[in-house]
Amino acid sequence: MSIRLFESSDHAKYYAQFRPDYPDTVVKSIVDYCKLSNNDFGTAIDIGCGTGQSTYSLKTYFKNVIGVDVSEKQIEQAKLKYHDIKFTVGPAEDLSFLESGSVNLITTAQALHWMNHEAFYEEVDRVLRPGGVLAVYGYGIPVENKKEAHNLVSHFYSQTLSEYWSKERKFIEQHYQSFHLPYDGWIRNDGLEIVKNWSVDQYTGYITSWSAWQKYLKSYPESKDLQTLHEQLLSLYPNDEIMTIRWPIFMLLGTKPKA
Repeated sequence: MSIRLFESSDHAKYYAQFRPDYPDTVVKSIVDYCKLSNNDFGTAIDIGCGTGQSTYSLKTYFKNVIGVDVSEKQIEQAKLKYHDIKFTVGPAEDLSFLESGSVNLITTAQALHWMNHEAFYEEVDRVLRPGGVLAVYGYGIPVENKKEAHNLVSHFYSQTLSEYWSKERKFIEQHYQSFHLPYDGWIRNDGLEIVKNWSVDQYTGYITSWSAWQKYLKSYPESKDLQTLHEQLLSLYPNDEIMTIRWPIFMLLGTKPKA
């Protein structure tokens, strides 16, 4: 079954407030791929939707959009933010609330590495219509616009928090290079990125949403490590200077055969 993270109330709030949203180019790339199979843009399901950032972008293109996540706290945050989308709690490997052959698009953003792939792909194949699309995507490790800042954050990520990342984190770092979709002819798109111009406070807020930091705090509740990092970044970006942060996006796209 899905690995269960991001479930505490505080963590869900941090996730909703600070996680970077995907640029319009992501959903546009998915929509363009759907058009290749004459998709009629009826129903889209976003699996592992978290607090709904990736789900909301689908609403412009699909008649019916549903977000699914195993975390009740994440779904609570999604419902608070997006009132016109249906959200439901449940694992990726059990989509029994959906009829067979009823879905035009299934997306999963930054979540496939937590799932039982075989069970998930069985459900994907059951609920997708012939010609329906599976789109899997995520973003890698951030790159800051100053080398000194990047070195500081990289040390915090890979040294301070090294023992607190789940073993599945390596798949994000590898951009899902070892993953395959269940349909012949599936493709990769590694040409997109997230770019944010943030204050140091905003970026530090984003770091608080890292699962490894939340686990680290449980072991060291009085830790000042993040505060120290924040102060170091402020010294590199004085007088409210804005940081530019880039996250590389990776995307896997596949179509269920029509015959």
